Amino acid sequence: MSILKSKFVASLFAFILVVSTYVQASLASGATPPLTKCFIRVDNPHLSKSIKLLRGFEAVKVNAVSICNKPMHNLKFTVEIHKRGFIRNHKVAIEGIEIPGLIATNQKIENKATWAKCKNTKPSRYFGVAYAEAIIDEKKMRTLPVTTEKTISLPCGT
Repeated sequence: MSILKSKFVASLFAFILVVSTYVQASLASGATPPLTKCFIRVDNPHLSKSIKLLRGFEAVKVNAVSICNKPMHNLKFTVEIHKRGFIRNHKVAIEGIEIPGLIATNQKIENKATWAKCKNTKPSRYFGVAYAEAIIDEKKMRTLPVTTEKTISLPCGT
């Protein structure tokens, strides 16, 4: 009797698993796709060669790019640099660019203006965050913050 009972329990478990997978798959297939295919790419923090050459000092820098498959107006594209702290992280730089007019579909927008001057060569760990706000299809849209793929240790105390 116990073998029959265990086969029944195993069959019931398999049936529940199949039904729940089918329900999840059918719910996922009915999901609404995003309204736009806009994205932000945030490059990892690095020591800027151009600032060293042009200004004569070391600086940590983060670049970001935004592209959207729809035309937009009044873009505000912000990039931040954060330093990992012992107890909490510290924002060391923030720079935004604003483009008040029309931005064409799939136009590449770059924010390469975010940097912080190094005060010493003490190793510190940095990451970047970027986000944007624009009017798309007559609606004000905001992105979620996008963080760099890696936290990078650089010889740059800020």
